[in-house]
Amino acid sequence: MSNVAIAEPAEARQVTSPVITNESTAMLTMIQRAATDPAFDADKMQKMMEMYERHTDRTAAAAFNAAMVRAQAEIGPVFRDKFNAQTSSSYAALESIDRKISPVYTAHCFSLSFGTGDSALVGHIRTLCDCMHEAGHTKQYHVDLPIDSAGIKGSVNKTGVHAAGSTFSYARRYLTMMIFNVVLTNEDDDGNGANNSQDPPSEPVITAGQAAQLDALLKKCTPVLQENFAAKYGCAANVYKSEFDAVSARITKSASRPQE
Repeated sequence: MSNVAIAEPAEARQVTSPVITNESTAMLTMIQRAATDPAFDADKMQKMMEMYERHTDRTAAAAFNAAMVRAQAEIGPVFRDKFNAQTSSSYAALESIDRKISPVYTAHCFSLSFGTGDSALVGHIRTLCDCMHEAGHTKQYHVDLPIDSAGIKGSVNKTGVHAAGSTFSYARRYLTMMIFNVVLTNEDDDGNGANNSQDPPSEPVITAGQAAQLDALLKKCTPVLQENFAAKYGCAANVYKSEFDAVSARITKSASRPQE
C-alpha cells in the first residue's frame, strides 16, 4: 500500500495517543510501590499485574472502537474505476481504494498488515489482515477465497504463482473494504468526474426491491458464492441495472442446487 504523508487532525491525535488514563497511572504507581516492598506477597503482585494488563487491554480496545467510528464517518464511497471485460462489470481497483481511504484511516492511527494462513477449504487461500491501532489494540480479519486460476469459462489461464498472486490481491481488496465498511459507487464524487473524459460513464443501480430479491437468493447459496459476491459488489444494492438479469439468473441457478 502507498504511504501518504498528511497532517493529522488534532481531534484524532487527542484520543488515539497511547492510552494513559488517570486510573492506569494510579494502578501503575501502586504496583511500583508494592514492588519496592520486600515484604509484599509475590502472588498478590502477580494478580495486580494481571489486573493492570486487563485494564489497559480494555482501554486500548475502547480507543480502537472509538477511532473506527470516526474513520468510517469520514470515509466516503469509492468510485468503480476499472472494467472487467470477462464479466462485463466495473469494480474499484485496490490502488484506488487505498488512495481514497488510507489518508483517512492513517490519520486516525490505524494500519493494516496482511499475511496468509491455512484454509480449511480445499483449493482455497486464507488471507489474514491485522488491523492495528496506535493505542495498542489489534483486530484480525480473514477471508478464504478459491485460487483464481481459471477464466470465466472455466479454462485455466494462469500459472500457479500468478493465480496465488491474483487471489491474494483480490482478498486484500475485499478485506480492506470489509474492515472500514467501504461502499462502492458508480459516480465519481471527487469533483472531477464530470470533466474527465477518461472516467467511465456512470450507470444506474438496481432498485431496493431488486436488491432485496438478490439478498433472499444469496441466503440460499454457498458461503463461497456469498463471499465472491460481496468481494465484487459489496452488497446487492451496488449491482447495476444492466447486470440484474444476468446476476439474478446465476444466483437463482446456484440457489436451486442442493446444498451439502
